[in-house]
Amino acid sequence: MPALKPGEIGRFLARPDPARRAILIYGPDSGLVSERADKLAASCGVDTADPFATIRLDADIAAADRNRLLDEAFTVGMFGGDRLIRVSGQTRRNLADAVKPLLEQGLENAWVLIEAGDLKKGAALRTLFEKSPNGVAIPCYQDEGRALDELITEELTDKGYAVSRELSAYLKQFLGGDRMASRNELRKLALYAGDEKEITREHINAIVGDASTTDLDEVLDSISAGEISALENEIGRLLEQGMAADMLLLGALRHFQTLHELRGKMETARLSASAAVDSARPPIFWKRKDRLARILAKLNTAQIERILTRLHQAGFEARANPELGAAIAGTCLLAVILEARQAS
Repeated sequence: MPALKPGEIGRFLARPDPARRAILIYGPDSGLVSERADKLAASCGVDTADPFATIRLDADIAAADRNRLLDEAFTVGMFGGDRLIRVSGQTRRNLADAVKPLLEQGLENAWVLIEAGDLKKGAALRTLFEKSPNGVAIPCYQDEGRALDELITEELTDKGYAVSRELSAYLKQFLGGDRMASRNELRKLALYAGDEKEITREHINAIVGDASTTDLDEVLDSISAGEISALENEIGRLLEQGMAADMLLLGALRHFQTLHELRGKMETARLSASAAVDSARPPIFWKRKDRLARILAKLNTAQIERILTRLHQAGFEARANPELGAAIAGTCLLAVILEARQAS
């Protein structure tokens, strides 16, 4: 069936249709993809704490061994009941070929949930789900307008904080790039406001509109340039200042997703690195443009995709093991820096 419309997504997340148990969640907003996948996992009736009932597969493994996904989906649970197979990560292989048999046969005792990146119209995997009566495609695009109003209501207004229309409009300019990052910023804002139940511009400037985003952008530029000093000095400082390891990895993931998109423009539209950077939306801060263009000229698509795979996996591991988050982030970002240095 065609991809769900925005008004249909919330209802499906709360009560997924057992007649359509194969679900594709895709889009450029990786935080929203992850959040919606978690909601579906919680509402499909499977015990996500049971390792025999919930199976996680890397997308590259599922695409390389086409029978693996099929075997997992049709394996009968040891103690009965439905099983959940979650497929995530980056792959350059054709995952659609591994998924096609599931959509042709339909599922009865399992749910298959695939978390993907931005899939253009006509992409094989997206087309497969949109044409199948047994599957559902759920797009995840960057929050804007009404979606941001709902997020502000959920995280602030519903918890007793007053936000004027003017302040809401001001706040929204700092949100929207990624659902998880936006939600985290709003929660920090509520924590900072504390017992002061009316959100002010001073609150927003102190927490959401501070210099940390600019600092992080500079650190991520250094990482993508292969500068080891970023790991030795700046990453530790960000973690000490309270940035969560999973959010640091999410920031890095978004950064390299942007580089991947711009590199694609260079190759498909035959743009120079500078022209690709100039075409970025939202626009890149002018002080970063020259440096980012030099980075983009050196990194090729294959290198960026390898880095994205590392970051995606590390982000999942950091969320699952928060006590090891700093170590996981440090190890991953060191590998990213070494990969970037090979391009220098």
